[in-house]
Amino acid sequence: MPLRPRLLAGGALACLALPQFAAAQEAVDAATVAQLKAQLQAMQARVDGLEARLAAAPPPVTQIPAPAKSATAIKWEGSPRFTDASGDTFKLRGRILLDTVGVQVNRPGSANDFQASQYRARQLYLGAEGRIGQWGYRLEGGVANGSTWVWDDATIDYYLAPHTTISIGNQKAASLENITSMKNLTFMERGPFSDVTDNPFVMSLQGVHVGRNWSVWAALQGDSLNKADSVGGYDANDARERRAATVRATWAPVMTANDVVHLGAWVRDRSRGGETGFTYSAATNTAYRPQTGSGGSLFSTGAVGGGDLTLALEGAWSHRNLSLQAEAADIKVRRIATATSAANGGPDFDIRTAYAFVSWFPTGEMRPYNPNGSFGRIKIRRPLDQGGWGALELAARWDYADLSDMAANAAAPLASQAGLATAGTYEGVTLGANWYPYSYVRLMANLTHGEIDNRRIGAAEADAKVTVGQVRVQLDW
Repeated sequence: MPLRPRLLAGGALACLALPQFAAAQEAVDAATVAQLKAQLQAMQARVDGLEARLAAAPPPVTQIPAPAKSATAIKWEGSPRFTDASGDTFKLRGRILLDTVGVQVNRPGSANDFQASQYRARQLYLGAEGRIGQWGYRLEGGVANGSTWVWDDATIDYYLAPHTTISIGNQKAASLENITSMKNLTFMERGPFSDVTDNPFVMSLQGVHVGRNWSVWAALQGDSLNKADSVGGYDANDARERRAATVRATWAPVMTANDVVHLGAWVRDRSRGGETGFTYSAATNTAYRPQTGSGGSLFSTGAVGGGDLTLALEGAWSHRNLSLQAEAADIKVRRIATATSAANGGPDFDIRTAYAFVSWFPTGEMRPYNPNGSFGRIKIRRPLDQGGWGALELAARWDYADLSDMAANAAAPLASQAGLATAGTYEGVTLGANWYPYSYVRLMANLTHGEIDNRRIGAAEADAKVTVGQVRVQLDW
């Protein structure tokens, strides 16, 4: 077909198709518009629903943040005790005890009377205590009587339950007067009872349970943390350290705001191990022992004990500002063998010792009692900073110790058994006055007179009358 007719035919066909294409396009556009319209209507319905729910809901409440809880609480106890939000604590502790001491010793039939006066620091101690979760610690040491640095408390505690503690370290385990802190003692020193029963700070594993008005203590003990490693007392090949087991129980059948009755008992069994024998001795003033020109002891058995069993009773009664306290002990000494030491060996014997004292506060204070079987810090009714005169305490104590059951042996001459000459009896009286301007400050004065009745060995007799006067300024925290 010629080109012209073909073009004409194509144009005609195109003209016929245009109306049909336009109709199809209109149908597609109408469907799209309808679909979009339906989607817009659905979205509008959702928006309307949300607006309706918001309109029906109560207005929002503005949340005001609670005040931030203090991370650390501080309580003043002579020094601050810090306690964080978890209950962990930390506190610095320490004490300064400054003394003036005068001693007069008269020995009948002897020209060797002795007198002395000293100005000294009885204790300069510093330490810390605290708690971390279920664990606690106590560490305190310092200089006592001009010595080198020594540790008293040095323990790690585990709180097994609210009233049950397991401790390991340098600590004490027995005797009412001994367990009571030196910071809270009625007298400047504990006296011959404490000397003879010998319950110092020693390394031990100890468990204590304290009830509402009772306590139980149990300890396995060694020697002092301050002692150098044992090298053997009589045999270089026997370097076993001394060891002991102690159990103490206390009960307060009366424990009210105005009245306390304390009853207690303890038992201890000790062995010297490979160390030298135990020495049983006392001084009229526990801390100031040089009461002869040579520095020797006026009242002592010497190192005679291979082991011992101590049985002791405790008692105390307080009614408001009046208090009585007493302890008594029997020590059954297992003496070392004469083959070990001819000078110190011999037959077994008993030691008896006791004390009793009365305390009275004219200003009305009462000695505070702890359920663990100890007395605590005096709470001053009217300290100086509150317009009062502080607290005044007057006290008197009787002391007794009897070493005279120790007998001579047949293995050595009497003259070489040195302990026999000073293993007699002691009886003494102490008068005391304490003034507490504040709970953590105390001024003390003690006057003690003791008489020692020793046995005669040949022509020699070591009796003595000892008078000791002391004054102390004490501050602790």
